[in-house]
Amino acid sequence: MIELRTNTDFLDRLAAEEIQAGRDGNGTDIKAAALDHRNLQEYAERLESNIQKMSAEIQTHAEQRQQLADVLFDLLSDRIDQRIARHVVEEVQEKTADVVERVEALESNIANNDDIRDEVRDMIRDGEIVVSIDYC
Repeated sequence: MIELRTNTDFLDRLAAEEIQAGRDGNGTDIKAAALDHRNLQEYAERLESNIQKMSAEIQTHAEQRQQLADVLFDLLSDRIDQRIARHVVEEVQEKTADVVERVEALESNIANNDDIRDEVRDMIRDGEIVVSIDYC
């Protein structure tokens, strides 16, 4: 709140004293100043009240905006996760289908051991089959 150094009641008393002392001009001016002072004080109080209301509204809007941003991020994150998962599944299915085809081709051709070894080496080299050996 704006701190005013002059009190309205003091101005009213001063105006009455001036009028009583026969200085009507000064009394009238001081009375007008007291009225202006009262109006300015009321105006300042209304402004302060409006500032507090607007500050609360701004805070509410900021909180709502943050909540909406969080919801939007969660939605996008879920969608991205779903697409990544779908893509990974499709890749795994493609690679699995390729390995199955190669194994079925070997079985149907009744390939000899050298052909099977060559095919398994190619699968390992292509990364379709991973071999790990644990040493005890």
